[in-house]
Amino acid sequence: MTTRRGSSHVRPRPPSSGRRQPVKVAAPDRRRVREHRGIDARRRRPPLATRTLLALSIVILAAVAFVAASGGVGPVLSSLGSTIGSAFGRLTATPQPSATEVIATDSPSIASPAQPYTNIKTIDLSVSIPAEVVGDPTAKVRLYLTLAGLQAAPVVDVPVGTTSRMSIPFELTAGRNDISATLFRGGEESDQSPIVTYILDQDPPKITITSPKNGAAVDAPDVSVKGTTQANTSLVVLNAGNGTSISVIAAKDGTFEFGLSLGPGTNDITITGTDPAGNVGTAKLKLIQGSAKMTVRLSASSYRISVAKRPASIQLVALVTDPSGAPLAGASAFFTLQIPGLAPISNSLVTGSDGRAVFTTPLVGSLTTGGGLGTVLVTSDVYGTSTSRVTLTFVK
Repeated sequence: MTTRRGSSHVRPRPPSSGRRQPVKVAAPDRRRVREHRGIDARRRRPPLATRTLLALSIVILAAVAFVAASGGVGPVLSSLGSTIGSAFGRLTATPQPSATEVIATDSPSIASPAQPYTNIKTIDLSVSIPAEVVGDPTAKVRLYLTLAGLQAAPVVDVPVGTTSRMSIPFELTAGRNDISATLFRGGEESDQSPIVTYILDQDPPKITITSPKNGAAVDAPDVSVKGTTQANTSLVVLNAGNGTSISVIAAKDGTFEFGLSLGPGTNDITITGTDPAGNVGTAKLKLIQGSAKMTVRLSASSYRISVAKRPASIQLVALVTDPSGAPLAGASAFFTLQIPGLAPISNSLVTGSDGRAVFTTPLVGSLTTGGGLGTVLVTSDVYGTSTSRVTLTFVK
């Protein structure tokens, strides 16, 4: 092989005029570098849940180390385990949408009466409704009634009007009536309103005098009267004997007591009571200021009678007056007539408005001479009993 001298294996460098000139590269923007580094840092940073759980674990481990020194590791580890599990479950659980709260329809309200007692069967209830339902054609008010021992029952439905206050007629039942209302709107019913109470009472109060007894005599110029009636009844007392009057209110248990001045003789007393519902009742009382004894005087048509020329009849007259001297009507007079030769004759009569009772009997049979006797026993429900007598003489 022939060797060429002077040849070179190195590729000749191109001339300097054809060499590529170096390119100057600008320095990167510092803000973009920081953003890029921040993105990388966020990419490298663990998720929030992981970081939170890691911090919680560090705190728990520190607590375990502290408790371990005091010998309470077992219970604490059990408690901490459940705590970590619960916390981890909350952090990793899928969020659930919260339920939409349903806003209930507002309730109406019924105005309470100033006085629950009434003697009027049909009343007008004043009902207030929320402003937002005024004029709503789908809204209505329903009234409920509760009676003693029974459950609340719907009574009437009334459409709402164009104002926030409604006047609804309502018929009461005798006794206690508990009334409430609800509001219907869009097919939903509100809660019941607070209850208002009416008590229908149409009976007059009964007034009973327990002391003193009707028709009793009172020596003193004043008397204390006691009795019973309906609770909280207002009483007006009028004494016609002297024109005085007083007022008193019965207690919660229905008892009452008042002092009253009396005039001499008979005192006719009227007690008028008005119960809380407005019903009126009355009672009468008669008292005697002074002696309580009634007076009975018996007289005969003849006191000396001839047996041979006897009259066709004999008459006994009883005149009865009360302690004041006025004629006493309605008293029972029992007459007895004893005539020599005859069996006793008796009869029972009642005094009239003039206070008189007249007993007449024929004189028949075999009369003999001697003394006779006429008696009368008068009985009054007010003044008790009293008697009177006359002596008769029968001659030839």
